[in-house]
Amino acid sequence: MDIKREQRKFRESKPSRLGRGIERLTNPFGKALASVVPRSIVEMVLKGLDRAVGAPQLIRFDHDPSDLQAAHRAAEKVARTARGISASTGAAAGLGGAISMGADIPATIAIALRTIRDTGRAYGFEGEGPEEKLFRLQILELSALDDPAIRKQRIADLEAGIGSDGELVRADHEHITPVVDQAVERISRAIAFASFRSRAGMIVPIVGSVVGGIVNSSFQNDVGKAARFAFQERRLRREDGVIAG
Repeated sequence: MDIKREQRKFRESKPSRLGRGIERLTNPFGKALASVVPRSIVEMVLKGLDRAVGAPQLIRFDHDPSDLQAAHRAAEKVARTARGISASTGAAAGLGGAISMGADIPATIAIALRTIRDTGRAYGFEGEGPEEKLFRLQILELSALDDPAIRKQRIADLEAGIGSDGELVRADHEHITPVVDQAVERISRAIAFASFRSRAGMIVPIVGSVVGGIVNSSFQNDVGKAARFAFQERRLRREDGVIAG
């Protein structure tokens, strides 16, 4: 696995085709369903991000985090596990139509947050502190964006916050708190809009089960890719710094 080539590929990639395809298919119903579950629910889940850090890991690691290739394989395993869990919950929620669709969105976000946290740990980052919280939010936002130009800018913003040694740029609490609050509001809006539109097909039982499974699996796949990119970038900068030193 050429990690640096994978990093370049992610920077140049576009939002998930599958996600965009499902959204186009269900778009006629999407705007109406956007009022089924208020954005405040998404925001509430996002604000519980730190609590998700203490949840049990999706998988147990047996690799050496200092081995970048082994860390990459472990992170891929995290993403596969998350896709399987989330696809199952999405399929089950689709059987219940619009009501269960609304309940599935917070569950999907919770799994995504655990994926990001576990991916970080796979690369040796425990994720403590306000800078780490903002970093996780940036990763989650990357997974929800469907505008290529905005996505490119968010990638640049994320990379700008990584120091030359792989650690995050330090910021005092008074400065970072409003930034985190802004990120929560922005991501809540993006996830709510994309989730309701892409899940619109879940209002039809049976068909909704298929749509729910596909959409959840696609989203978790995007989360896994964004998380690997972000934490791999930190590791690469750390290793480059060690070599330079």
